[in-house]
Amino acid sequence: MVVAPSAFMLDALRVSYAPAPREKVIYNGRNPIFFNPYVGKDDSVLTVGRLLDAGKQISLLTQHTHPLPICIVGSDAPLHGTAGVPIHADVKLSIDEINIALKGPQTEAQLRTLYSRAAIYAATSRYEPFDMAAVEAAFSRCAIVANDIPAFREIWGDAALYFRENDAASLASAIRRLSDQRDLCRTYGNRAYQRARECFTSKRMIDQYLELYGNLVQTKWAAA
Repeated sequence: MVVAPSAFMLDALRVSYAPAPREKVIYNGRNPIFFNPYVGKDDSVLTVGRLLDAGKQISLLTQHTHPLPICIVGSDAPLHGTAGVPIHADVKLSIDEINIALKGPQTEAQLRTLYSRAAIYAATSRYEPFDMAAVEAAFSRCAIVANDIPAFREIWGDAALYFRENDAASLASAIRRLSDQRDLCRTYGNRAYQRARECFTSKRMIDQYLELYGNLVQTKWAAA
């Protein structure tokens, strides 16, 4: 039995290897009790990842001006024109009117606080089997702005606002739209929250794995 966290990832496994005799998609999950969706939101955008990670392509956020401050968590790489040393503490930079706060490594508690305060979460990955950070943001009622790739379409459906694939200008336009239309931002935050509650809880994930294991054991005994 091959289990993948998304149909996109399962298709990738088939292409790279071969179809398995038995396959199943079980979405990853988190316990919503760890996140606070009821805190008043700041007008800010949050994302998680390293600036120089081409797969995460968080650098899209540095290519255009934004009406809201950007917070990047876990980035240890400098922006263009800054000193070539790792960044391990909170640093605020302003480059061509792009206001970015680079956060060093955060504890889970610190990250949960950042999720709870951010109005928007930017899911910028070029490819992604699932993206747990976006789910944690959704449990915190952040509006999800997502790269228009198959995995995010599968995971979020109409619960996210998509920008044109790998396009920094389109990302900036989506952020500006949510900044200008606060009701729309809240609507997408509520959609993401409900989607996460319905599809991406740890209880649902565990129940599906237990059912799967039970079926495998029964199949083994029947074969014996």
